Formats: sequence, C-alpha cells, structure tokens
Amino acid sequence: MIKPVTYQGVFNFAANLYALEVKSRFIDQSKANGYYKGYGTELAATVVGQQIKIDTGAFVVQGRMNEVTSPEMLSPQIFDGFVGYVCARVETYHPSDDDNCTFVVYVNRTFDAINLRQDDIYAADADNVNKVYELPIYSFEISGTNIVKLNKLIGAVDDYAKIKAIVDNALATAQTAMTTANGAVTTANAANTKADNAVTTANAANTKADNAVTTANAANTTANTAAATVAEQHEQMTAEIDELSKAIAEGQGSIIKDGEKMLAVYNIENVVETVDEIIITGGDV
Repeated sequence: MIKPVTYQGVFNFAANLYALEVKSRFIDQSKANGYYKGYGTELAATVVGQQIKIDTGAFVVQGRMNEVTSPEMLSPQIFDGFVGYVCARVETYHPSDDDNCTFVVYVNRTFDAINLRQDDIYAADADNVNKVYELPIYSFEISGTNIVKLNKLIGAVDDYAKIKAIVDNALATAQTAMTTANGAVTTANAANTKADNAVTTANAANTKADNAVTTANAANTTANTAAATVAEQHEQMTAEIDELSKAIAEGQGSIIKDGEKMLAVYNIENVVETVDEIIITGGDV
C-alpha cells in the first residue's frame, strides 16, 4: 500500500515525513537545525537583570519548524560559578494544545553535567507518541549573581550557501591548479629550448676546437718543415763558409775575378803556367 501525502484533496499530512524532507536539505542530516536569516530578529538574546530574553525569529529543530512571534523571558537558577544552556525543547505529540516547542533553561557545574533528552523525532510513531528533542541554542555562565558570557550556539540555515562556497573554492582551486600547470609547461618548454641552445652552442664550440686543433697541427707541421729547411740550409751554408774560410786562409786574402765577377773558389788545375809547352796545330806553312 502506498499512502499519498502531499496531494490536493488528500489529508494525510504527516509531520514526521515533512521533517524528513526538510532534513534531506542539510549537508549534515544529523544536524537539521538552525535559524532563518532575515526573519524577525534572528532569535537575538539579551540579559535582563537575572533573566534572559529571546527575541523573535523562525527556526528548525531536527527538521521541525517553529516561530517566535513575541519575546520569551527565561529565569535560570542562579548559582555562582555554574554554567547553563538555553534549549529549544521540541515535543512531537500534543493533541490537546500547541505547546510543541518551548524554551527551557538548565544549569549545572559544567556543560558536560547537563543532561539533554534527544529522541529520534523522525520516527514513524512520532505523530502518535511524544518524542522529545532538546537543542542548546545559547550557553552562558554565572558569576556571583550575574549572567555573563551569553553565547549563541544555533547557526543559520545556510547549507546552500555553504555548498556554493565549497563549489566556488573547488573551482578557484582547479583554476589555480590549471594556471600553475600551464606555467610549469611554459617553464619546461623554455628550459628545453635553453637546453637545445646549449647543445647547439656546445657543438659549435666543439667544432671550433676541432678546427683550432687542425690549424695548430698544420702550423706545427709548417713550423717543423721550416725548421728542417733552415737546419738543412744552415748545414749547407756552414759547409760553404768553412770552405771559404779555408780558401781565404790559404790565399792570404787574394782577390780573384772573372771579369767583374768575384769568384769565391778558383780551381787552378787548368791554368796555363810559364813552364807549360803550348802546341798550336792547323793553318798553312
């Protein structure tokens, strides 16, 4: 059997099912609690003497909606050094009245010592059995006879805004990551280009070094050849000088010419001397 709930002409509205639907809209569905922004004074609280005043607003406790239409005055027990909670107490089954939600105050020596009742008010029998859920909406401390440090505990119903902020942050993070990645690619490409240029420069330097070695080797060969030539010519010149020095020494500094040409060496083997006999032949007698 399927029971229709939210249809025209059907009167099967179930508060627990509506609370279940509201609960589904919260990120943390175990904490479907909060006040509505911009409605009334958003449950603003003030200390008035030894009382706490809760002003107007609308709020949900475990998916159950409530509205404060006029300020509520609360009178906690005053014990110096104690602490306390202002709680929104939700009761699901009040067939004879509409006191399903009230504000209550509990005090004790520590917050942990304050016992709260928190039933499952989403249960199917919550519309027939009185289920209770107590949600702390303010905390406070007592110093002497004064209520101090009144602190709001209930947050705003803004899970949609929270989700949007999460999505926006994720998008911004993704965009930053993309920008960083693009920057890394650009840097890598630049480094690769520099590396290629360095290799080209190194190859060019190596070629120049090879050319320099070749040139040096050629210069060395030329120098060796020149040295050998000079050594050879020096040897020949030395021999000639030695021969001339002997000639000069033996000739006592005589000057020998063939016409105007100076002769370094003059061989006298074929020179006609006065004691030689000359025979002339030919001609008529």
